[in-house]
This record gives sequence, structure tokens and C-alpha cells, in this order.
Amino acid sequence: MKTNKQLLSKKEQIQKMISLPTITLAAEEADRFIDYITDESVMKNKARVVKMNKATQNIRMLGLGTGDFLHPGDTFSSSEYKKILSHQKIELASKKVRGCIAIFDDDLEDNVEADAFADHLMKMVTKKISNELDIAYWIGDTGAGNAYGDTNIKSLWDGWRFRIANGDTDGDTYYNAVSGGSTVLDATSDFTIAEGRIAMVAKTAPYNWEFKYDKLLSTLDSKYKVGGLANLAFYNSDKVSQNYIEALSARSTILGDSAILGKAALQYGLVPIVSCPNMSITMAGGAQATEKATTGAYTDCLITPNGNLIIGIQRDIKIESQREAADEATYWFYSMRAVPAIENINACVMIRKLLSTGTMIEA
Repeated sequence: MKTNKQLLSKKEQIQKMISLPTITLAAEEADRFIDYITDESVMKNKARVVKMNKATQNIRMLGLGTGDFLHPGDTFSSSEYKKILSHQKIELASKKVRGCIAIFDDDLEDNVEADAFADHLMKMVTKKISNELDIAYWIGDTGAGNAYGDTNIKSLWDGWRFRIANGDTDGDTYYNAVSGGSTVLDATSDFTIAEGRIAMVAKTAPYNWEFKYDKLLSTLDSKYKVGGLANLAFYNSDKVSQNYIEALSARSTILGDSAILGKAALQYGLVPIVSCPNMSITMAGGAQATEKATTGAYTDCLITPNGNLIIGIQRDIKIESQREAADEATYWFYSMRAVPAIENINACVMIRKLLSTGTMIEA
């Protein structure tokens, strides 16, 4: 069995592949393909990638329930034994996505070196796949409210944002019975300087600054900080990151100078900031569920431990070729299955209705 790259390594191989049947990559080769995709993903160093062996795979959270585990030895009795474990099953149910790339004969014949062309093509394909999956993982919504439509992969699953926004209250779809729900803050009402950017300064004396990262971090339960703050991450649009850099520079500090010059990794305190260019910055207000709007001005910011966001990708990856003589091209079809999930939604704190543009001075 040849790898995907090997299949595209020479002109002759590409031209001869038109007669081969559907290819299903072996587990090792599928892993390599998955790694290639996640290498291009913004979430690659923070999200946890689960390589699924079947269409449905379960992750089970266990807990010890409520009440203390330890008791004074002199009074310890059988009524204080922990006999029932609390648990909640997290189901990963992958959904199929497909794509196609056409390789035209002229591209192979016009002095294009085959190996370099194949490698370039593969990088283009995997980067495109990664970008589109990143968007769908974050903002996907299967509900009728957004109605993305059957031709949009964002309609296949409920993304991370939807799960967080619909998991903060007991009884919500994604509320976790073991650990509890998420926390969703509103930038227009839950901060001292309501509405605005990630960092703002009051227009009246004593002109105090407010960094919304601070409330995100302080709201997150302390038990998720035991492993160190570097094990957490803020996720937001690159526009929000740039606003934070601008605020630092406005304060004329050494930290601000370092941020502008890129001399240090971007972070708030000890928590890294992950810039996600695919995170929507045109969302509308309204309900906490994912908004499809593309003419609004709102975006989000999330803090959660590394690995808490899950990307499930099924190993059953298929590659098919089809010759179209009329087009003088060979069409390559890709088929794979994926799904986003969250292991512990209680470890997620999100700000919604955050502005990605505007002034740092309170209006």
C-alpha cells in the first residue's frame, strides 16, 4: 500500500492511477494523512486529536459524585462509602465530508517537476481542508436557527462554540452532569466597562484599564489551574490579539514594546493567547447559540485547558480518481469523517459579543 504522497510522486503514477479502484488508506497511512491535516490546523498544538477506528466512539467521564471522600477515622462508617460513581458518556459520531481536486494534464506537462508539484499540491489540499474544518469545528450548528444548508459542512455537527453556549445551565443539551456546565460571559453586561474590545480604558479619572482576559481567567475554576497556567490557552480571532497588542503599546511599557516587535510569545500573564484567523468576527447579538450572521461586529474569546477541545477524525479515509478526457484532467476525490467535541465543558469560560474593532476608550 502506497502513501498518499507516493501516489502523487511522479507524472507516470498520476497518469496510470486513473485505472485503479477506490483506495482506502491503511491505519498507519491514515494516521500520517491525519497528522498532515492537523499540522496545518491552528488548533494543532492545543486541541486533542482522537483518531477514531469506527464511525461512533465513546469517551466516558468519571467522577466521585458529591460529598467528601475523606472523613475522621473515629467516626468513619459504611454510610460514607463511595459506592456510586457519577459518569457521563461523550459520544464522538463522525460525519462524512468530501472534496475534489482536478489535476490538469498541462500542469504536469509544462515543465513542472513531478515530486515538487505533488508535494505542493498536497500541502495546498491539506491546508484548505484544515481551514474549512477549523471553521466548522468552532461554529458548526445542526439546529434550525442557522440553517446553513445541506451543502455546508457547518450543518453536520454542533461546534465547540455551540456546545459551550448550550451547556451552561443544568438541563441544557451539552451540560455535563459529572463536572457541571460551562460559563458564558456577555461583553455588553458582565464587565466594568461594558461592551467593547478585549482591552479598554475608562474615559474618566482615574482612567483604569480593563483587560477582559483577566475576568475569563479568574472565572475559570481553580482546579483547572493546578497544572500551571501555561497548560491553559485563550482562543480568539487574530483581530482580538491585535487589539490586545495595540492596548499594550498604548500603555508605553516594555511589555508593549516586546509585543509589537514580536520578541515574546503573546500571552496574558502566564496564559498563552492562540490567534485563530478563522474565528468569526461578524456575528450578531441575540441568543447564546451560534449566530450565522455575517454583517455583525461581534466575536468571541475562550479560555480552556489544552486538550479539552477534541477533534475526532476517523481513519477510514478514501481517495478516488476519475479521468475526464473532455477536460484533459484527472479528478481526485477525498472522503473522510470528522467531528468536534469537548471533554469537560465545565473547564470552558467564553466571552461572547466581544468587539473586534473600535476604540479603546469607553464611549
